[in-house]
Amino acid sequence: MRRKVLISVVCVSLIVMAGFISGCAGNRIDLVDSKVLTIEKHSSGKVYIPWCDAYKDNDGFIINGVLRRNDSVGLAIKTHVHVIVLSPERTVLDEAKSSDIYVPRRAVGKYKSPKRFKVYFDEIHPRGSLVRVTTCSNLHDNES
Repeated sequence: MRRKVLISVVCVSLIVMAGFISGCAGNRIDLVDSKVLTIEKHSSGKVYIPWCDAYKDNDGFIINGVLRRNDSVGLAIKTHVHVIVLSPERTVLDEAKSSDIYVPRRAVGKYKSPKRFKVYFDEIHPRGSLVRVTTCSNLHDNES
Protein backbone atom coordinates (compact mmCIF):
# COMPACT_ATOMS: atom_id res chain seq x y z
CA MET A 1 0.00 0.00 0.00
CA ARG A 2 2.73 2.42 0.97
CA ARG A 3 4.63 1.65 -2.23
CA LYS A 4 1.56 2.40 -4.37
CA VAL A 5 1.14 5.78 -2.69
CA LEU A 6 4.81 6.62 -3.24
CA ILE A 7 4.63 5.66 -6.92
CA SER A 8 1.45 7.71 -7.33
CA VAL A 9 3.04 10.77 -5.73
CA VAL A 10 6.14 10.47 -7.95
CA CYS A 11 4.02 10.09 -11.09
CA VAL A 12 1.85 13.08 -10.23
CA SER A 13 4.90 15.25 -9.50
CA LEU A 14 6.51 14.26 -12.81
CA ILE A 15 3.33 15.15 -14.69
CA VAL A 16 3.10 18.52 -12.91
CA MET A 17 6.77 19.29 -13.64
CA ALA A 18 6.37 18.34 -17.32
CA GLY A 19 3.34 20.62 -17.59
CA PHE A 20 5.16 23.46 -15.88
CA ILE A 21 8.23 23.16 -18.10
CA SER A 22 6.25 22.91 -21.32
CA GLY A 23 4.09 25.86 -20.28
CA CYS A 24 7.12 28.05 -19.60
CA ALA A 25 8.90 27.16 -22.82
CA GLY A 26 5.80 27.00 -24.97
CA ASN A 27 5.37 30.72 -25.59
CA ARG A 28 8.94 31.25 -26.85
CA ILE A 29 9.34 31.39 -30.61
CA ASP A 30 12.83 30.48 -31.82
CA LEU A 31 13.54 32.78 -34.78
CA VAL A 32 16.46 30.66 -36.03
CA ASP A 33 14.48 27.39 -36.12
CA SER A 34 11.60 29.15 -37.87
CA LYS A 35 14.07 30.47 -40.51
CA VAL A 36 13.33 34.15 -39.82
CA LEU A 37 16.93 34.96 -38.82
CA THR A 38 20.33 33.37 -39.33
CA ILE A 39 23.02 33.72 -36.65
CA GLU A 40 26.70 34.00 -37.49
CA LYS A 41 29.14 33.84 -34.56
CA HIS A 42 32.59 35.48 -34.57
CA SER A 43 35.12 35.36 -31.76
CA SER A 44 38.16 37.53 -31.23
CA GLY A 45 40.89 36.78 -28.74
CA LYS A 46 40.56 34.32 -25.90
CA VAL A 47 36.76 34.53 -25.44
CA TYR A 48 34.39 32.61 -27.68
CA ILE A 49 30.64 31.98 -28.04
CA PRO A 50 29.75 28.27 -27.71
CA TRP A 51 26.08 28.91 -28.50
CA CYS A 52 23.52 31.67 -28.93
CA ASP A 53 19.85 31.82 -29.92
CA ALA A 54 17.27 34.37 -31.03
CA TYR A 55 13.78 34.43 -29.50
CA LYS A 56 10.75 36.60 -30.14
CA ASP A 57 9.96 38.98 -27.27
CA ASN A 58 6.79 41.09 -27.56
CA ASP A 59 7.36 43.27 -30.66
CA GLY A 60 11.12 42.66 -30.78
CA PHE A 61 13.55 39.84 -30.15
CA ILE A 62 16.33 38.78 -27.79
CA ILE A 63 19.74 37.36 -28.64
CA ASN A 64 20.99 35.33 -25.70
CA GLY A 65 23.91 32.99 -25.33
CA VAL A 66 27.03 31.97 -23.45
CA LEU A 67 30.64 33.15 -23.32
CA ARG A 68 33.64 30.94 -22.47
CA ARG A 69 37.43 31.20 -22.44
CA ASN A 70 39.85 29.21 -24.59
CA ASP A 71 42.65 29.27 -22.03
CA SER A 72 43.23 28.43 -18.39
CA VAL A 73 45.68 31.17 -17.37
CA GLY A 74 45.33 34.80 -16.34
CA LEU A 75 42.72 37.00 -14.77
CA ALA A 76 39.14 37.44 -15.90
CA ILE A 77 38.79 39.15 -19.28
CA LYS A 78 36.42 42.10 -19.59
CA THR A 79 34.41 41.75 -22.78
CA HIS A 80 31.05 42.52 -24.33
CA VAL A 81 29.03 41.10 -27.19
CA HIS A 82 28.45 43.26 -30.26
CA VAL A 83 25.44 42.29 -32.41
CA ILE A 84 24.77 43.61 -35.92
CA VAL A 85 21.57 42.80 -37.84
CA LEU A 86 22.01 42.75 -41.62
CA SER A 87 19.20 42.72 -44.18
CA PRO A 88 18.99 39.95 -46.80
CA GLU A 89 20.85 42.40 -49.10
CA ARG A 90 23.53 42.71 -46.35
CA THR A 91 22.93 46.34 -45.40
CA VAL A 92 23.06 47.19 -41.68
CA LEU A 93 19.56 47.40 -40.18
CA ASP A 94 20.34 47.59 -36.47
CA GLU A 95 23.13 47.07 -33.96
CA ALA A 96 23.47 46.82 -30.21
CA LYS A 97 25.84 45.53 -27.56
CA SER A 98 25.59 43.78 -24.24
CA SER A 99 26.82 45.19 -20.97
CA ASP A 100 30.39 44.41 -19.94
CA ILE A 101 30.96 40.82 -18.84
CA TYR A 102 33.95 39.43 -16.96
CA VAL A 103 34.77 35.95 -18.25
CA PRO A 104 36.98 33.99 -15.81
CA ARG A 105 39.72 31.61 -16.85
CA ARG A 106 38.87 27.94 -17.24
CA ALA A 107 40.20 26.16 -14.16
CA VAL A 108 41.31 22.63 -14.93
CA GLY A 109 39.26 20.11 -12.95
CA LYS A 110 36.77 22.72 -11.71
CA TYR A 111 33.44 23.52 -13.26
CA LYS A 112 32.72 27.20 -13.66
CA SER A 113 29.36 28.21 -14.95
CA PRO A 114 29.50 29.94 -18.33
CA LYS A 115 28.86 33.68 -18.48
CA ARG A 116 25.53 34.47 -20.09
CA PHE A 117 24.62 37.50 -22.19
CA LYS A 118 21.42 39.05 -23.55
CA VAL A 119 20.98 41.72 -26.20
CA TYR A 120 17.52 43.21 -26.86
CA PHE A 121 16.15 44.60 -30.13
CA ASP A 122 12.92 46.60 -30.48
CA GLU A 123 11.67 45.09 -33.73
CA ILE A 124 11.90 41.87 -35.70
CA HIS A 125 13.62 42.40 -39.03
CA PRO A 126 12.63 40.89 -42.42
CA ARG A 127 12.82 37.16 -43.07
CA GLY A 128 16.29 36.14 -44.22
CA SER A 129 18.14 38.71 -42.11
CA LEU A 130 21.58 37.81 -40.78
CA VAL A 131 22.54 38.42 -37.15
CA ARG A 132 26.32 38.74 -36.69
CA VAL A 133 27.35 38.15 -33.06
CA THR A 134 30.93 39.10 -32.11
CA THR A 135 32.87 39.12 -28.84
CA CYS A 136 34.87 42.30 -28.28
CA SER A 137 37.58 42.33 -25.62
CA ASN A 138 39.07 45.69 -26.65
CA LEU A 139 37.49 49.14 -26.41
CA HIS A 140 35.94 50.52 -29.59
CA ASP A 141 37.47 53.63 -31.13
CA ASN A 142 34.49 55.80 -30.22
CA GLU A 143 34.54 54.81 -26.52
CA SER A 144 36.80 56.28 -23.90
